[in-house]
Amino acid sequence: MRSQPARVSQATYWRRRITVLGVAAGLLTGLSWAVNGMLSASTTAGQPTSAGSAGPADPTPTAHISRTPAAKSPSPSPRSSSATAKHRAARHAHDPAATLACARGSVALSVSSPQYFYQLGKTPTFTVHVASQASRPCRFNMSAKSVSVVIASGDRRIWSSADCASGAASNMVVIASGRPAALRLSWDRRTSSPGCSGSGQLVRPGEYQVSAVAGRLHTKATNFVLGAKGVSGP
Repeated sequence: MRSQPARVSQATYWRRRITVLGVAAGLLTGLSWAVNGMLSASTTAGQPTSAGSAGPADPTPTAHISRTPAAKSPSPSPRSSSATAKHRAARHAHDPAATLACARGSVALSVSSPQYFYQLGKTPTFTVHVASQASRPCRFNMSAKSVSVVIASGDRRIWSSADCASGAASNMVVIASGRPAALRLSWDRRTSSPGCSGSGQLVRPGEYQVSAVAGRLHTKATNFVLGAKGVSGP
């Protein structure tokens, strides 16, 4: 007679089923992890090697260009632009190199002396003024070799500041109407000759004439007096 299989209790039956289901779930989970790992490895292999990877580094550094637009400087206000323009114009007007030379006939020349009578021992001094009669400022040579004071006695030339003048031959300045240039000179009461030859001699007391010369420009002669010993004045 066949032996009948032993009856399994209901609790044992459900424990076996839970075990089988757990094993099946574990197998499915492991298989899913394996497939995902294979896909991830395939994707990584297709990408270029990064800077931090173990592959050989690129010897040429990569330049990083910023795409951020540069900030624009604030545009100057009309008031500041006007002030800048005026400053440039004033600087341009006082710059001899940027100013045209004075045209012939557009310059007025004059000479003056603070005194008419010079007592014995007093040094006569003179001031030459050069002004422009043109509508615009112009450039003029105010060196002591170009502008001179001449002392005469009648028709006889006594002294000229250009005879023994020292310094540069050119001293360009900008002159304009109402804004003349001035050159101040003094006389040691001695005679002079062109080229500063000779020592010069003291002149006698008396009346003399002074005038200014600048190239072809000549002023009218002005009288002044060198006083004698014991004479206090006219």
